[in-house]
Amino acid sequence: MKIRDRKNLKLRKMGRNYMIVSTSSSTVNMADVFTLNESAAYLMERCLEREDFDAEMLASWLVEGYGIDSGLALRDAEAAIAEWKSLGLIL
Repeated sequence: MKIRDRKNLKLRKMGRNYMIVSTSSSTVNMADVFTLNESAAYLMERCLEREDFDAEMLASWLVEGYGIDSGLALRDAEAAIAEWKSLGLIL
């Protein structure tokens, strides 16, 4: 999968919250702001660094970053991908 408009999406930390904002040149479209929890922000940050990714890759990052069971990590990764697709963040 690929991130939609990868160059125009920015991950920002606001206090204890993480947000994805869609930017274009000097303006920010506040209609396209998405709030992420810490683990989703961790995954999104890694995804924004790559051209493409899949659920297995995200799961391996969760295991690496949080030390969770690989089965749980895969379920969480698949859920994140499904949500990001429904929001139009990924293709």
